[in-house]
Amino acid sequence: MSLRKTISIIFLLSSTFLGIGIVKAQKEYIVVEKTLSNKQITYSSGDVITYKLKNEDFFRSDHIVALNDSSIEFHYNQILYEEIAQVNISGHRFTGLDVKSIGTYAQIAGIAYIAIDQFNQVIVRGEEATFNQGVWIAGGSIFLGGTILKLLSPKKIKLGGKYRIRYMNLNYKK
Repeated sequence: MSLRKTISIIFLLSSTFLGIGIVKAQKEYIVVEKTLSNKQITYSSGDVITYKLKNEDFFRSDHIVALNDSSIEFHYNQILYEEIAQVNISGHRFTGLDVKSIGTYAQIAGIAYIAIDQFNQVIVRGEEATFNQGVWIAGGSIFLGGTILKLLSPKKIKLGGKYRIRYMNLNYKK
């Protein structure tokens, strides 16, 4: 295949995927965000949100049907934003860098440190694979630190203090 055909196929595929992304862009969504920070999780129509209402002891999971400036509409009910006490974010990640993603990177770095040392021993130096106690302690400590960071990351967000829920409407009207 010639270079010209390859470039044209890559262009067609990339423009197709870009077009799909533009068509599926939501114009209305709610943002659960930490104030004075760029950490946020977005929900739009069609998403499932897990939340707890004020004066209740259990969490509900509902499918968002529609959003407006004061409430979320589900299949069988409508809830005001002020009625929501907590949001369960265990399946979601904040935008940007957060404690959970730092923990994941630390876990990967700990394993990679041990793997690179073993690769260096066997492939580069041509020696037998041996147990280097210092490397295993350092790599294991980095991995353990990442695991602790992931366990300490919040699973549920209490709205009102540092966190808030906000409605965003990006529909342009003349």
